[in-house]
Amino acid sequence: MLIKDPLKIEVQRGGYRESLHLVHAVVTDSSGKVVEGWGDIEFLTFPRSAVKPLQAIPLILSGADERFQMSTKELAMACSSHGAEPAHLRVVASWLERIGCEVNDLECGSHWPSHEESAHDLSRAGSYPVPIHNNCSGKHTGFLTLAKQRQLDSNGYIHPDHPIQKEIRSILEYMMEIDLRNAPMGIDGCSIPTWGIPLKAMAKGFARFATGDQLTKEHKVACEKLRSAMVTEPFYVAGTDRHCTTVMKAYGGSVVCKTGAEGVFAAGIPELGLGIALKAQDGTKRAAEVALSHILHQLGAKPKDPDFSIEQPLYNRNQWDIGSVRPVD
Repeated sequence: MLIKDPLKIEVQRGGYRESLHLVHAVVTDSSGKVVEGWGDIEFLTFPRSAVKPLQAIPLILSGADERFQMSTKELAMACSSHGAEPAHLRVVASWLERIGCEVNDLECGSHWPSHEESAHDLSRAGSYPVPIHNNCSGKHTGFLTLAKQRQLDSNGYIHPDHPIQKEIRSILEYMMEIDLRNAPMGIDGCSIPTWGIPLKAMAKGFARFATGDQLTKEHKVACEKLRSAMVTEPFYVAGTDRHCTTVMKAYGGSVVCKTGAEGVFAAGIPELGLGIALKAQDGTKRAAEVALSHILHQLGAKPKDPDFSIEQPLYNRNQWDIGSVRPVD
């Protein structure tokens, strides 16, 4: 397989290239065989939130989803980086109550909702964000649920030496067939560990997540449940005008995808048996989003929404369409 140069994503304004982003990307099957590659396919990457669907697998393996009668929306939110829109908060609040936990049990920290209108509403009400507003509160509620199922003290569940994080590391190692014991470790925005993982291994993990190939029966069932929840309830994976939600809606369930901070994206295409992992070298979200759409097009994945576009329009403050973010041939 000939590895091509990094993908080039340009910002065009007034017919002039204003910026240029380089993206490293790879497509593999569930065995790790490389189908397409651009740039450094072994680029060591902190996957950040892109691996949330894999981190949620222990919820199913442990039986916690059945014990606590988790809904499809809750399973989707266990994989989410949500915008803290009202519907997101209702799901997380109800879920916390059902497992006997409170908002302050979440150890993810807090930040203003990324959904602008929801942030304005919170401010107008004279309130401040609490941990439930964190975009990772669904994932962290999943960690609390797993701790309940395992009969563990959830205090400090975010730390690398806590049994919850050890189990999360183990599932990442299993899905990607990688040993993370000596991998670089950083701390994510929500305070859990994040390990440096080669893009190729991440793509293989998502190919396996998307297809169930190379997995035990139990792991395959767990992946099927989570994948189905994500594509059935894509709004609860991200939210209004968010790329994860937009892509999964546009492809009508034939693509499952998840973004991560600093220009990371991972995706799986069950029908093609493929996984995708990419990293914008400069950490730019817009480059990662356009690169994912471009790769899906190159692989022959067909959106069911005829209005779905690879390019993203560039708007100014008057909402004029004044340029675009697009791949360079």
